[in-house]
Amino acid sequence: MLRHFSTLGLTQARSSFNKTQTLWKPTSICLQQQRYAGHNKWSKVKHTKGAKDAKKSIMYSKMSLEIVSAARAGGIDPSVNNKLQAILNRAKAASMPKDNIENALKKASDKNKDDLESVQYECVGPGGIALIVEALTDKKSRTVKEVKEVLNRVGGSVSSVGYLFDKKGKVVFSPGESGHSFEQIMDNAIDCGAEDIEEDPEENLVEVICEFSDLNNVSKALMDHKYEVQEIEATYIPLSTVDVEDKDTAELVEKCLEDMDNLDDVVKIHCNAVVNQ
Repeated sequence: MLRHFSTLGLTQARSSFNKTQTLWKPTSICLQQQRYAGHNKWSKVKHTKGAKDAKKSIMYSKMSLEIVSAARAGGIDPSVNNKLQAILNRAKAASMPKDNIENALKKASDKNKDDLESVQYECVGPGGIALIVEALTDKKSRTVKEVKEVLNRVGGSVSSVGYLFDKKGKVVFSPGESGHSFEQIMDNAIDCGAEDIEEDPEENLVEVICEFSDLNNVSKALMDHKYEVQEIEATYIPLSTVDVEDKDTAELVEKCLEDMDNLDDVVKIHCNAVVNQ
């Protein structure tokens, strides 16, 4: 069970943790009969579907892209490249083979390889849901073609929907060497600039949402507390959600998200759908 705390209740939480009101409680698969809306929860849903080995291969491939991108942007030394360090921590937690990691770092150092470009597509999916799809690619024409093919199969299209989301910063981390309880982490996260805090006890992870402009400062401050940061990135939080109650539409939404996630270049998907079951 995930626990989520907004800064609207965090000051009360400092003095009386048990009295803090839970304002919103998302989950990796289904909670309160809802799925998908929130901070890119599909990344967890995907691991429940299909052959595990195939899904791991896809996950490692996407992590390799992120390693290459982060290393080329900030250098291959993780001690001075916080984003690379975070991705390496996440790769280690996911049991990504050492050879895969080393190959990605070598590729990042190879000046003869094509540069990876970060691209983003705003889309309308089945049932009028809004999607923001993030990709890392060495050939934009290929990536946009593949994204459009997925959308065409479910009656969607590329269309401007960015105004339906609020761009924020996101940091995901474990207690690491700190040995801190969630209550201690919550206090420190508030001091670091967190707006929202979400705990996943099963994975022993904490997610912090902050202003996007504060992302670097917040992530560095959390690292200074000896927390093991696994993600430092932008996230797109829906300003409102679209309820999907029709069974056929729900199946199309699921197909859209799964097919999009299976594209080699796609690394993150954000959507505003809530599928009622």
